[in-house]
This record gives sequence, structure tokens and C-alpha cells, in this order.
Amino acid sequence: MNTADATTGAAWRHEFLDSLVAELKASRVELPSWSKVTERARAALARTEVDNDELARLMGAEAGLAVRVLTVANSALFTRGGRPLSDLKVAILRIGHDNLRSAVYAHALAQLRQAPRLQHLRGVLQQFWHESTAVAALTRLLGMRTGVADADEALLAGLLHNIGKIYILARLDDATAAALDATSRAALVLGWHASIGALVAANWQLGDTLCEAIREQDTLGAADSGQSDLGAVLAAAVVGANAAGSLEEAAAVLSTYTRFGLDAAAWLALLDQALAESAALRATFGD
Repeated sequence: MNTADATTGAAWRHEFLDSLVAELKASRVELPSWSKVTERARAALARTEVDNDELARLMGAEAGLAVRVLTVANSALFTRGGRPLSDLKVAILRIGHDNLRSAVYAHALAQLRQAPRLQHLRGVLQQFWHESTAVAALTRLLGMRTGVADADEALLAGLLHNIGKIYILARLDDATAAALDATSRAALVLGWHASIGALVAANWQLGDTLCEAIREQDTLGAADSGQSDLGAVLAAAVVGANAAGSLEEAAAVLSTYTRFGLDAAAWLALLDQALAESAALRATFGD
């Protein structure tokens, strides 16, 4: 790419990112293909107070969503035994609103992966989902192990940490992006996904703590760095789940962050357990 092309590409990227930020700040989130029922369920869960009877009615209005909620309620990951449930209201009481919210977003993301408009991205979206469940398994385990963050909220943060990447790629499909080569496109996604993802989460009214964690996910700071607890948990899980080397190497790196009070052996045990749990999450939330 010559200097003129590079300058044009940089100007286009800035214009594109400015347009994304403007539409998100104006509360216009444009992602294709999840159903009206899924959107109503998502919106209901964003309210401060919502009735379990209303939630049960919403979940029951779409067979796939109802099945997903019951699968979560009956899974070994989220229950401590008990008889299998077929009643949605009882299932909601069993798993709580945080895990219900995770089930709804997992269902929404599954619909997104099947969107005809994003068919050319299906492989990438599937890869993002596998990354998200790997990170979510580790955030949940780290929250449970250390008490630094609520395990259910940490799970949702992990499931949604890639939403900025999805949003950028989905909107690029609508934009005139021919000038962007693969390297430039990857740089755009990696450089801006955390900020864009935080704005998407804010539009979904997911709460300041979770939005800030998504924004902070690419930097693992020390305890006195000002990084939020949930942000630190998510950032550690991103490092651990996406480590290029062995689990032992990832554990050694993570043990240098003393914020969690875990040595390399403890990290290795968590990483090993997260591998199994990520597969269980995909079975529970859909693959």
C-alpha cells in the first residue's frame, strides 16, 4: 500500500469508527437477526425490577429460548443436583437472573451466528464463540476461587467480551470497506473492540461494572492500578484462555500478577479445569 492509499485508509478507519461511536452513543445498536422474543427478554432483564411470571412468559414464547433456559437450569454446572425441571418459572428461580441473562445472550448470539446477512462471517463468529466460552469458563472459576468478583457476573462478562469484535465486523459488512486489506481489518478489530464492546454493553444496560470490565479486558493491571475487580478477572481470563503456549507457560505468566493471590500451581489447576468447563458451557448454551 503506497502513502496515498495508507492516508486514505487511515481517514476511512477514523470516519468509520466515529460513525460507530456516534450511533452507539445515540442508542442505535444495529446487529441483525435475533428475534423479537429474544430482544423483549433481553430488555426485560435490563430493568431494575422484573417479575418472574413475566420472565417465564417471555422465555416460553420461543421454543429455542425456553429449551436453553431449561438446559441451563438442569445442567451440572449451574445446579447442585435436584430433580430435572420442566417448569420455566421454577427454572428461573433455580438459576437466578444473572444466569438467566447469560442464557438469553447466549441464545441471541447463536441466532446471530446463523444470520443470513453474516453468512460470510460464520466461521469467524464460531471462533469468537469458542473464545468466549473459554474465557467465560475461566472468569467464572476465577470468581468462585478468589471471591474477587461475582462468579455469575464474571461468566456473563466472559461470554460477551468479544461483542465489540462482532459489532465491528457486522457493521463493516454494511460499510464501503474495500480499501481495507486483511491486516488493516484485523488491526481495526483488535485495536477498538474493547471500547466498542463497552458501548454496546452500555446500550444493553448491562451495568457500569460489566461495561468497564469489557473496556479493560486487554490490560491486566496491578492491584493498585485502578482497574476494577471484574476488569482484572476478565483480563486474566483473556490472557489465560488465549495463551499461545502451554498451560504451564500461561500459568507462570499469570502467577506474576499478585492481585489474585494465586501461584503457578493454582493457576495451572484453574486453566486445566476451565478447558473442561468451556466444553460444558458450549453444550449448555449452544454451540
